[in-house]
Amino acid sequence: MKYMAKSLQTWSKLDNSAKIYPMLVNKKNQNIFRLSVTLKEKVDSQILLDALNLTMGRFPVYKVRLMKGAFWYYFDDNHAKIKVYPLDAMSFKKITDKTCNGYCFRVSYFDKQIVCDFFHAICDATGAAEFLKSLVYTYLNLAGKQVYSDKKILTVGSPVLKEELEDSFLANYKKVPLKQLKVKDMQGKKAYHINGILFDNAGNGIIHMYADVKQVLDICHKKGCTMTEYLGALFMMSIYDSQIKGKIDNANDIQLFVPINLRKIFGSKTLRNFSLFSRIGCNPYKDMDMDNLINIMHENLKHDMDKEVLKDKISTTVWAEKFFLVRFIPLFLKRFFFNFSNYFFGKTKKTATLSNFGVLDIPDSMKEHIENVNFAISSNATTPLSLSIISCNGKLCITFTRRITDTEIEKTFADYLTKDGVDLTVTSNFWEVDNAL
Repeated sequence: MKYMAKSLQTWSKLDNSAKIYPMLVNKKNQNIFRLSVTLKEKVDSQILLDALNLTMGRFPVYKVRLMKGAFWYYFDDNHAKIKVYPLDAMSFKKITDKTCNGYCFRVSYFDKQIVCDFFHAICDATGAAEFLKSLVYTYLNLAGKQVYSDKKILTVGSPVLKEELEDSFLANYKKVPLKQLKVKDMQGKKAYHINGILFDNAGNGIIHMYADVKQVLDICHKKGCTMTEYLGALFMMSIYDSQIKGKIDNANDIQLFVPINLRKIFGSKTLRNFSLFSRIGCNPYKDMDMDNLINIMHENLKHDMDKEVLKDKISTTVWAEKFFLVRFIPLFLKRFFFNFSNYFFGKTKKTATLSNFGVLDIPDSMKEHIENVNFAISSNATTPLSLSIISCNGKLCITFTRRITDTEIEKTFADYLTKDGVDLTVTSNFWEVDNAL
């Protein structure tokens, strides 16, 4: 089913996954992720603004502001003027009503870069990538470049699918008896926390590692694993070598949170959130062998990506929203109980996040105008290091974001890659240097 839409024209519920993100916001932390494209020519801010205004007409799902209701947060149509901003030196600066005219995302520019930061309440990286692709495509067209969509871009003026606006969690929810909910399976156990001196400011240190996709895939093929399994194993080994080995005798398991994009599994086209996490743990005194870690990654992901397992998890996550007593608890009490339980239970069960976006698929005509693509996710004081991965046009970008000054884990990770034969180009925002001045 298709229909044209300039805006949602009315209030709408947050999707099931999004409901938690406003409750996690505090003075220093907000769940934000970043997708950016570096062009081969300097960005013209006026053309970018024109492209953004055109693109917004194609994405009514993002033309909203977050509102606080009596029982839940919700979205309302946003008619405020949208802007583009010079890139702030503080990465992942909070997205607020005042700084972004009520929008839940921010478009910035610096030299040749177009940068989009998204508050996770509005979408996940897959939905955001469709927006960024459309924005860059429109920008290049307005800049006089000969680019073609090749059916890979949601172009301005094309019909909006009703499925793009759906809450795919609710669409795939099946009511099950209370005893069949997988609450214990999703709880996890206490995890090792990465130690380090936090930055005085709330900014993130960012390190990008660029490599040839084929070079890394050749290593994965030799090891008989996927890129996520290989890089996840390297990440766990690097944490162990840098933080635990020879230093700590009783560390908890290293536990990675790995997002799973549910769209292909359930046939969804939503531009909102539709992902769940796989929690992958290793014992730092028994499992620290690369082949073993790769196998741990493989077995956990294989299990957690099973459609029936995911159906059970969807039913469990949606159940709380539908339970009639929960629905009528005032929002301020929901926030209190959620933050209380998250402080004592949720925050203790994650060492770091590893998010592999995969391939950003763009038309060949756009590739000649793009130097590279980045994907990054914010970190926080409790989980001070995150790893994100994206590839485009044969180039792999591995990004570390951190809230601590120490870069030993990143150095160890890079050493492992180079020893395996990967040629790396490394860049940094040098936040640890700027904060030392």
